[in-house]
Amino acid sequence: MIMKRILTILALSLLCLTSNAQLVWKISGNGIKKPSYILGTHHGCPFTYCDSIPGLMKAFDKVDNIIGEINMIELAEMSPERMQKMQAMMMMPADTSLLSLFNEEETAKVNAWLMKEMRANLEMLSVMKPMTIMVTVQNKILMEMMPELATMTSIDKYMQTFGQSKGKTIGELETADYQMELLYGDSLEEQADALLEMIDQGDSKRLMVQLTDAYKSQNLDTLWEIFQEQMTGYEYDAIVKVRNLNWEKQMKELLPKQTTLFVVGAGHLPGEFGMINLLREAGYKVKPVKK
Repeated sequence: MIMKRILTILALSLLCLTSNAQLVWKISGNGIKKPSYILGTHHGCPFTYCDSIPGLMKAFDKVDNIIGEINMIELAEMSPERMQKMQAMMMMPADTSLLSLFNEEETAKVNAWLMKEMRANLEMLSVMKPMTIMVTVQNKILMEMMPELATMTSIDKYMQTFGQSKGKTIGELETADYQMELLYGDSLEEQADALLEMIDQGDSKRLMVQLTDAYKSQNLDTLWEIFQEQMTGYEYDAIVKVRNLNWEKQMKELLPKQTTLFVVGAGHLPGEFGMINLLREAGYKVKPVKK
């Protein structure tokens, strides 16, 4: 289940668009004087892709706030103490060995996979939690697919830093600590099982390629089908539904006060509990921005 969770979280980062194949949506009506907007992003896509998103910069110019899932500017400027706390969540506890999580047969399987993917083995990565290894491999796949990420800012961070440079207020819908807990909060045993499942299924790269290709072609149907295949009902509730309902509450408070561009992983947009449907059910008009 946890292997699917990391794939699902990554899928949320990659998924984009809506049934009308648009990335930017205008939010109006329901008593608000000026419209706000929501942008669906690919967290691993470089900022240069912004030039390919119809209506994005026009929407950007009209708003006072840029609000992301987390405040990436504050994240980059966090204190050494907080950084150390977050890094500790990714590392094995001092009293537990990474090797102790696997039997002899499993150790051989994981080592063979790690040697292929990272030119390493469990002993060399002994300080990492299994989930950290999984995330590291996923990031490596992303970098192989889009090497420009090594030197370019992501869309999410770019929108915030560019917004700040233009005097816009920067905010967040949830904290980085919350996202870290969502990813690393399961037991070490569950994470070890997830790593083994990821190795057995061997579909991480295929999924990343499919999602990225669908993103670039703006094919929502394909994206949504892939996304649904990766989630159980429990995972959908925890990773999508609960978070989206919380974001909806915050958006309804903000929309009457100031114009805002909400920047989120676009996997949060479609579906019954997607942000587009939730906002429409709350009485807002949510329409695609085509140019």
